[in-house]
Amino acid sequence: MDRKKATSLGDALSRYLADSPLSEGLQYARACSAWDAAVGDAVSRLTLSKRLDGGTFTVRLNSSVLRMQLEMNKETIRARMNETLGSDSITKIVLR
Repeated sequence: MDRKKATSLGDALSRYLADSPLSEGLQYARACSAWDAAVGDAVSRLTLSKRLDGGTFTVRLNSSVLRMQLEMNKETIRARMNETLGSDSITKIVLR
């Protein structure tokens, strides 16, 4: 019986998820979590919906005043999200 090279469970799981249809949902969940961490609980509660399309993260907000405040800090929020994610996967944030 030939033994193949042993791999760690983490590596095997990462490889499986990269090729799996679950990878898109996992990326979305991680991006939503990064948004919540970047903007805090108060803003997170006023977020109506979130969507990830490629590198574009679209957020619909409950308040136009809040949207304007976040618009001025979009790049800072994007940088915080990418730092949380550990990659530059969020290229653009759209606020609606």
